Amino acid sequence: MTVYVLCQRRIFMREQTSTRAQDDLYDYVNGDWQATAPIDPDKVAAGVSEDLDKKVEKELTVDLQDALKQADDAPTDNFEKAALLFGKALDFDRREKEGLAPEQPRLTKLQKLSDLTRFNAALPDLIQNGYPLPFRLFPETNFHHADQYQLMFDSPNTILPDVTMYADAAQKEPLLAAWTKMVRTLLAQTDLLAADQEAYTQDALAFDALIATHHMSHEDMADDNNIDNATDWSDMLAKMPQVDVANALAPILPSTPKQVNIVDTRFYDAFTAVFNATTYRQYNHWAYINELLRHTALLSPRLREIGAQYDQAITGQKELAKPVRFAYELANRYMAEPIGVYYGKKYFGPKAKADVTQLVEQLIAAYKEQIAENTWLSASTKQMATKKLDTMVIKMGYPEKAQPIYDKIQIDREAALSPTVDALQRILRLFGFGRLDAPVDRSEWVMPAQLVNAAYNPTSNDITFPAAILQAPFYDVHASEADNLGGAGATIGHEISHAFDNNGALYDEHGNKKNWWQPADFDHFKQFTQAMIDQFDGIPYAGGKINGKLVVSENIADNAGLNAALRVLHKLSDDQADFKEYFINYALSWRTKIRPELERVILSTDVHSPAKLRTNVPVPNFPEWYRAFHVEQGDGMYRDPGKRVVIW
Repeated sequence: MTVYVLCQRRIFMREQTSTRAQDDLYDYVNGDWQATAPIDPDKVAAGVSEDLDKKVEKELTVDLQDALKQADDAPTDNFEKAALLFGKALDFDRREKEGLAPEQPRLTKLQKLSDLTRFNAALPDLIQNGYPLPFRLFPETNFHHADQYQLMFDSPNTILPDVTMYADAAQKEPLLAAWTKMVRTLLAQTDLLAADQEAYTQDALAFDALIATHHMSHEDMADDNNIDNATDWSDMLAKMPQVDVANALAPILPSTPKQVNIVDTRFYDAFTAVFNATTYRQYNHWAYINELLRHTALLSPRLREIGAQYDQAITGQKELAKPVRFAYELANRYMAEPIGVYYGKKYFGPKAKADVTQLVEQLIAAYKEQIAENTWLSASTKQMATKKLDTMVIKMGYPEKAQPIYDKIQIDREAALSPTVDALQRILRLFGFGRLDAPVDRSEWVMPAQLVNAAYNPTSNDITFPAAILQAPFYDVHASEADNLGGAGATIGHEISHAFDNNGALYDEHGNKKNWWQPADFDHFKQFTQAMIDQFDGIPYAGGKINGKLVVSENIADNAGLNAALRVLHKLSDDQADFKEYFINYALSWRTKIRPELERVILSTDVHSPAKLRTNVPVPNFPEWYRAFHVEQGDGMYRDPGKRVVIW
């Protein structure tokens, strides 16, 4: 696979293409592929990341099948437990016979909660066992005390992917119609009377509309200042007088919290209007439907097909995953960490780990140089920024072990799939609530090793590079330095740069949301941030337009990551052919094709710009681009010097 990708790129470099790099770098590298590449019918996208996903899936599926054959009745090895879950998910014949039966006790429980009094009496059980509630709560790192956990209160999800879509009839009406059709078909499989089925459907739509009226948009949530709202426990309870949250949480919290954090203040400021005795029936029917929808994939093939119809309308996905892929995805969703430890130890070699760690260190050093040479930062702010880089933790490849809680998980061979997953989630949920008074475990990874991705975590000031992404075209031990810098280098630089994007810049070297900037420096930074917003805002794409505010943090990271990797390349070469190679592999690393139905939706929901724009918009900000490809005024990817933006 590795050799194939590299050879494919080099063959491309010798081809004559109709697109000039100077006009459209992305199409120059990916255009022929983009025009002809198929998307698997059970996938929503194709591209280099998806190819790596499939490679990892193929490897791990074989390993899970082998482990399943060897697993005894009570395995202690966590990968064998994942294999048992994989095997249970493979048993479609059993689920065909069981139908709705495994889920019926949970549905019946909700039906019995006919009023607020019964709801509050059952609330401890509803929280512990993950029933749909009119609020969401979960433990997370405290914004201002990064060594502590804090209880977070958030709003429930809406039917439409983003609340802005409720004001757009062209998006709202077909999607709500698709959801309504799916729910009507689904409720027809239950024991509800026909009249009740329609009442449940309409009540759920009405309750969703109430939530949407008071729900933050993705654009609002993309700004950490909007979701950082520390609130005294007594004030939190006052916002929810009709819900006995205190008594419900008492059995699972180690102590009464002094403060919590409200993620969506709009929602909780209006909570009494959303959830009360008058709207309770709407909530109850909404909860019944959502409870069923959350479990359809774990039930009979027919229920699985019905329950996926709305997601297919959103994404354009043509078919559901075949049984083996479904089983792999399910095991990987609920046992990702143990699977990741296994994957990293088996497939990620020590040479690759050492090489990429060295590359990360080179990029951090390049970043320090960029800060030292910065012309608009004061000495004090430079010192603090450098301290943040000095304390940044590198998590490379895979963790040595999974969290101890996985040792307590047992997969009952005889139980149905749906209650098995419920029991597994309950263990993980109670583990999270139970450690609210414990210090934050900074050894935990935010991503498992088998995930083709990378991350920066501002509250722990660490960067994570899972083993799965450290393959061609991102990284290859046999590739040139220019190749690896255009792939892995730019990716690593991107993650480092998140420490200094519009959100990451709010956190100090220990992960506390605490100002470390001189006021004049931060004002200057905000001007750069606005320039980055303006560079993307309003670009036509997929029948809509880019929202510059929504995607600004990722665009800052792309821009700075490119610059840091270019600085490293300058230390290694002054050959323009190497810089061409760098930009070509950067464009190749973004090779992506997404179903058109999904493309429009992600314009409102994804903090990342589309792949083509992540290639073509930042590249013309750098002088190396113009020298490598002899780009001149009049070329499609020429940008006037006064409009070029380089922040870091």
